[in-house]
Amino acid sequence: LLPFSNANEKRPTRETNPNVRFWTKTDYDDWLDSPEAAGSNRGLYAYLEDENGDVPKSETLGKIRKALRAGWRELGQRGMAPDTWGKASTSAIHFMRSQMEKDFPLFKLAENGWKLKYICTKTYSAWRKHHL
Repeated sequence: LLPFSNANEKRPTRETNPNVRFWTKTDYDDWLDSPEAAGSNRGLYAYLEDENGDVPKSETLGKIRKALRAGWRELGQRGMAPDTWGKASTSAIHFMRSQMEKDFPLFKLAENGWKLKYICTKTYSAWRKHHL
């Protein structure tokens, strides 16, 4: 498996990307409870955002879902597919994070990779049930 990231890589921060609203899961949860969220058209993937704070277009979201499925298939082929995403090994998590952040830098716009963990937690079990 690939190493997670280059130790010299400079990670984005809230300070370098002020338009990103949801750096932490708490930021997102607080927004979900707000009146603004009730009237929002940000959709199911409201927590995913680019450096401008915009939700990715549906085409990009489709590519993200396709890449997730490909990564999970790879984990399955290597005998590393967990029963649930919460039980994923460190190696499996690092593999997925490396691949997804390389192809979709918007996953770097989150403290400790929470957005990738969240989308995997929400979608992995249904995929696993039908494909492994």
